[in-house]
Amino acid sequence: MQALLLPSVDQDTIGPAGPPTALPFSRRTLSSVPGGYDEKWLQELLFAHPALIPLELIEPGAGDVVPLCRELTLSREGGVVFLDLLCATRSGRLMLIECKLWRNPQARREVVAQILEYAALLKGWSYGDLTARLKQQRRWQGPNPIFDHARTLWPDLDEARFVDGVSRSLATGDFHLVIAGDGIRSDVEALAGHINSSNMGSGRLSLLEIQLWGSPRGDTIVVPWVPTRTEVIESRVIVAEDGRTLPVKDVRVDGVLVDGAGARGHGASDADQIVDPAKAAQRDHNKVFWDRFIVETRFDHPEQLAPTHGGNNWVRIPLESPVRWLTAYRASNDVMGIFARLTDEAGRQLAAMLDDQIEGLRTESGLPLEIKIQSEEPFKADLSVTQSTAGLGEDEQLGWLSDTANRLVTLLRPKLSAWSAAQSANQGAAA
Repeated sequence: MQALLLPSVDQDTIGPAGPPTALPFSRRTLSSVPGGYDEKWLQELLFAHPALIPLELIEPGAGDVVPLCRELTLSREGGVVFLDLLCATRSGRLMLIECKLWRNPQARREVVAQILEYAALLKGWSYGDLTARLKQQRRWQGPNPIFDHARTLWPDLDEARFVDGVSRSLATGDFHLVIAGDGIRSDVEALAGHINSSNMGSGRLSLLEIQLWGSPRGDTIVVPWVPTRTEVIESRVIVAEDGRTLPVKDVRVDGVLVDGAGARGHGASDADQIVDPAKAAQRDHNKVFWDRFIVETRFDHPEQLAPTHGGNNWVRIPLESPVRWLTAYRASNDVMGIFARLTDEAGRQLAAMLDDQIEGLRTESGLPLEIKIQSEEPFKADLSVTQSTAGLGEDEQLGWLSDTANRLVTLLRPKLSAWSAAQSANQGAAA
């Protein structure tokens, strides 16, 4: 287990541990005072020095961890939440870390519920979903930036095995969950009982105590300690931050990517209600514009297929059911936009879920998204975003459409992946 010496000269400069001094050290505590040894400081410390996370005591033989992201955004009903740290082991198992001051038993119960909720929100993502999100938040480039980042720590890392490991961790919810704080007083039996009644797939919860020891001259030694860890957790229900149980939506995502006039869902007739058929004289011009969109649009999600022409002045961007595709269009009334058409009972349930999360989806994507119900029977609704084209040249229009399409794909694909995983799990349980 590694300790870290923080010299008194500059608290913000964190260097490797040096030889111990002869000065006496006394125990310090984390503080809620901003700028001191608070939760944000602890988050930054562990991100900069992952060797302070004693994985060997959590999973013997697992080696080191590599930090992937700080404050990973996860949308949920009522807004967004931010996971303090996301890390990965050499085998590809993901580690979720939440930093918390453990002031009282209520704070302990709340942080356990928080990290279980974050695990439930992340479970079911694909490797491509995570890649797209980290490209967005970390500004990473390249076809496989997660592996590239991990390889800086492990140069001999096998790409296929690592990708498979991360994919399996996401699909099954097999995460290391770590709650890091100061002055942990275990309530171990109560915590274990709370965990064992919670649904997050198979996972491992560990408590990481960060001890601070200070000298009279201002030096601080950081000492990590793992007081206890649980065994593998079998999940039953999903627990929200306030302790409520969250229902798993019973909706099927069949994974079919649609590209053809015979596909179910919305089609050319829907888009024709948006674009003006009287613009036939400009069809050739419009086709040139959308040819550029198809060729030039780049998606952060590595599994996203290229857009295809749908009709005059609109294209479809393939997704999974029940969305099936996004429609990007330009209309005759100086409006352009992108929408997802939701139909039938599956679309109704998905629309309800997205409506519950709309504020979080807006924050996460940076887009002024709206959900509009077109009809109840048969059910038809749109998740859409629009923009005026007045005063915008075609290069500016193309730039907005490409950026918005990328943001929507990055936003929606994790939702659809989780939807599919939940439905498959329900079908397996019923069988």
